[in-house]
Amino acid sequence: MKPDLKSDFSADIAQKISVDPVLNFVSRNYEGLWHAARLLGGYESARLVDRCVELLAQDQCVSQQARIMLDQILAVLSLEHVHDENLPYMGFFAVIDPCDPAVEEICLLTDGLRHVLSCTIGETGLRCVA
Repeated sequence: MKPDLKSDFSADIAQKISVDPVLNFVSRNYEGLWHAARLLGGYESARLVDRCVELLAQDQCVSQQARIMLDQILAVLSLEHVHDENLPYMGFFAVIDPCDPAVEEICLLTDGLRHVLSCTIGETGLRCVA
């Protein structure tokens, strides 16, 4: 059963936030980020994506809390904790076939998220503090 994925970003919100690369990237790639997080970290990681999207939609900027969540999402996508036996990530990662087309999408999402975070937040600081 596939969950009903509907972005918290409405068309009106998407038009207002299109100038912010992070919000634009998350809005355009919400479903892919959600599925990638679920594949690599289970439903707990997918819920992290949901909470982050809700916070970004509510604040209309990348707050400090949203930045922490985005960094956590990036850590899941980039397999930063896959070697930690105390975390469940290794179990999720191990069942993915390397030839699965989802692997390429995960790599593209990871690179894209890393890029927008480093270009817009890393150099200029946070857009707002919520």
